[in-house]
Amino acid sequence: MSQAKTICLAAFFTFLLSELRAGEKSYAFIVSGDCQYLAKNSARPRALDPYSEQANSRFIRLLKELAGKSIGKKFGGGKVSSELLGLIIAGDLIDSLDKGGGNYPAMQQFEWKRFLRDYGLRGGDGRIPWPVYELHGNHDGPQGDTFIIKDIIARNRERPNLAGRSKNGLHYSWDWGPLHLVNLGIFVGSGEKKRKDHHYAPRASLDFLKEDLESRVGDSRRPVIMSFHLHPFSAEYDWPKEDLSEFWKTVSAYNVAAIFHGHTHGSPPSRTRGDGKKFSPKLPEGIDIFNPDDSGAAKTDRKNPSKGVGLAHGFLYVELIDHPGGKEDTFIVRSYATRDNWKTHGWHSIWSKTINIPSGK
Repeated sequence: MSQAKTICLAAFFTFLLSELRAGEKSYAFIVSGDCQYLAKNSARPRALDPYSEQANSRFIRLLKELAGKSIGKKFGGGKVSSELLGLIIAGDLIDSLDKGGGNYPAMQQFEWKRFLRDYGLRGGDGRIPWPVYELHGNHDGPQGDTFIIKDIIARNRERPNLAGRSKNGLHYSWDWGPLHLVNLGIFVGSGEKKRKDHHYAPRASLDFLKEDLESRVGDSRRPVIMSFHLHPFSAEYDWPKEDLSEFWKTVSAYNVAAIFHGHTHGSPPSRTRGDGKKFSPKLPEGIDIFNPDDSGAAKTDRKNPSKGVGLAHGFLYVELIDHPGGKEDTFIVRSYATRDNWKTHGWHSIWSKTINIPSGK
């Protein structure tokens, strides 16, 4: 083959490859959890605990600089998308609303105001540029009846691009391209109130999940992502066995791409697999369950006030790549972590799998 023909053929394949890449669609977003803003213990707090301030302010700064950040070859290469769709926060937005008396009411109000100032709602109305999709954890109100829950319900009326809201206004779903996402509060259970001898109120999250998936996903096989606070292999007094059983029965009928939860912190971020009966990172099959770690649950060590505790944190960068034609699609989750309260930080792990996006979705 002549040199000219070789050059032309190479140029053709380069053009073809660029066209294929151009036909790809990427849907990228961030998942974090447990920012747990903690005010100084005061009747009139004017600042956060210094370690909470350090963790959360550094994390917000990191988020603002995240788009376009390089990803090392060990973690798949490329760069963080410049068109991030939003941020999911898996509960425990503040630290103090599971406590009462003393200075706590004032601390709770201060913590929440700081969360709202930093995160905003629609993107650009806080200190980060993307919409926020938060849910509540036990530190925000174990029974789902606090002022933060009322504010989340109010925020849901203004939250961008929602596909559905629960009857009580607390739980909600939305779409990012072919992905259908559902936020379900502290855990997935039936009825508004907690069961006898159990810790938390589900606020009818299971009822909403069933209705939402049936009406908005159906038999389409669209990939589904669910987020809630407790891990779905919790102790029975946290997540009643009848609710947990019904949850797994419900989701088994759908194409679940991932589940995200908070609560356990578990530095660094991690992935396990589950089918409702077994849970292990080594399971060959099952639904992927991700713990994003916490983003800011640090505070002063009471036994040694010169030091902080809980200085290891993390979050997840999630990307669905819709390949053109009949090529299998790709779902990638990368973790990012720190050991020193976000003073230094870097990519930690990558998990990748093929996923089916139905044609035309």
